[in-house]
Amino acid sequence: LYPVGTTTIRWNVTDVNGNPASEIIQTVVVTDEELPNAICKAATVSLDASGNASITTADIDNGSNDACSIKSLDLDKYNFNCADVGDQTVTLTVTDNNNNENTCQATVTVQDVTPPVAICQDI
Repeated sequence: LYPVGTTTIRWNVTDVNGNPASEIIQTVVVTDEELPNAICKAATVSLDASGNASITTADIDNGSNDACSIKSLDLDKYNFNCADVGDQTVTLTVTDNNNNENTCQATVTVQDVTPPVAICQDI
């Protein structure tokens, strides 16, 4: 098994009579061209009293993986406000240690569950 990158192998061969051959050098280059497996899940988030909400990659990632390990997870949208109430499509970008990227999309349902505050004035 060879790691990703360049590995140099030096071959020294001797025949049955003990005669050595000149050293042969072989270079093995292994590249990672396999995209990571991006796996998303839906999420629901509720606006706070100020009308804002946020999510993290952990809220959307559903076990994304790669044989050469994941370097980073990123979302195209982290923050929501009153204008976003309802279903929003969010894209998760998964990057592996060799900079291969793959994406998946998830539905984030933004809810406004904070009741309004009624303020009355005396007449």
